[in-house]
Amino acid sequence: MKIIQIKKPCEELWDKMHHISEGKFCDLCSKTVLDLTQKSDQEILRILDESNGEICGRIFIHQSNRNFSPPEKVVISKEKRNGYSQLVAGLAIAASLAGIQTQAVNFEKPLIQISENQNSGERDLDKEKMSDNDFIISGKLSNSETGKPLPNVEVTFITIEKIFKVKTNKDGIYKITVPDFYVQKDNNVLHFEFGSYNDKEYLLTKEELKNKEFAFESYEIDEMMVMTGGISSRKLEPTILLDGEEIEEEALYKLGVSNFEAFHFYGKTAKALYNDVSKDGLYLFFTK
Repeated sequence: MKIIQIKKPCEELWDKMHHISEGKFCDLCSKTVLDLTQKSDQEILRILDESNGEICGRIFIHQSNRNFSPPEKVVISKEKRNGYSQLVAGLAIAASLAGIQTQAVNFEKPLIQISENQNSGERDLDKEKMSDNDFIISGKLSNSETGKPLPNVEVTFITIEKIFKVKTNKDGIYKITVPDFYVQKDNNVLHFEFGSYNDKEYLLTKEELKNKEFAFESYEIDEMMVMTGGISSRKLEPTILLDGEEIEEEALYKLGVSNFEAFHFYGKTAKALYNDVSKDGLYLFFTK
């Protein structure tokens, strides 16, 4: 995995730069500025490699500070996936012998529970529990500028072992029923996916999960924002978990990353989910 980043975005406006065949020319720093907004991940990595790891360019915000994964070495069908459980278990045992605390990976399908999105703002949520051991996570998303609800946003409650998700309804309301033992007193992770790379996640207390409203400005969920500056790349060395168990990057790609749903967390969120996390954050992969 690699990550591209612009540590100090350029203040010079793109429209004020001079057109040249490669993109633009910046009079402020006397450099060619490449337009990478239409380039694929692999094309950007190739350009960076050919330029010794640093160029001046223009990218969408969603193209930065995320992992650029290498091409998959093996793509495994769902029918064949179970046959690799012994391979991963063996890798886990080998890792433990090297001093890494881990266990054989359990390939049991994670519980992804989809709750119905009904207009139930005035209803008693406790009455909708399936049992006394269930907890209802609920809330509403809206645009702070227009006041309009945000429909069809995927909301995911994330734990190390399992994920629980639902989409907001036409009124921006979501409701997820999860087993109560998955909910912590503090530092629960709720993730919002806006259909772009501008996802949001929040650390919430148990009380805040019950019925919380979120308001976003348009720019926060607009994937088309761009920035210009010195672009560089470096190799990521994150902590990687597959269905709750540590796994090496090479072993993961042998299994085919398209077979899993993935989330990437930094800082406090990563630490809340998993104490022993590297400086490059935490990748959680879940069997689909």
